[in-house]
Amino acid sequence: MRAAGPLNVLQIGCPDESCTAGLAAAMSENGRGRVICCEPDAQRAEAVAATVEKAGLGQYAQVRVGSPERLLATVPGRVDLLLLDGPPESFLALLKLVEPRMLPGAVVVAHGVRAVSARCAEFLAHVRVSGSGYVSLPLSFDGGVEMAVRAA
Repeated sequence: MRAAGPLNVLQIGCPDESCTAGLAAAMSENGRGRVICCEPDAQRAEAVAATVEKAGLGQYAQVRVGSPERLLATVPGRVDLLLLDGPPESFLALLKLVEPRMLPGAVVVAHGVRAVSARCAEFLAHVRVSGSGYVSLPLSFDGGVEMAVRAA
């Protein structure tokens, strides 16, 4: 993440309390950028925000509570890195909401796509099909991860 130097990271769902803080630490090391985490679970969001603050990384991360579909409209600017976690059947709809703000070179990382590939088949087809505007790579760790780079 540090090498790519993304300025605007959008994290939808947070798999654990330290994930957002880790992303914010990378932003801090780059000296710029911001992570916005959209977490639907209020208790988890509170724990994530506390971890970010305890690490002294509040200026690089913001945790928002609520439905990602609703919150995405409130996130300003372009998106350089989109991290998808949570219900895989929502990945395609969420990606389509963000796509208009993704420039070529933007990266999408979706977690847990192998364990439930039937539930996210439309998402996988969208990023893998020739001419989709993505170059995609399945990675076989952590329950399956799909990494796609916006090409057009």
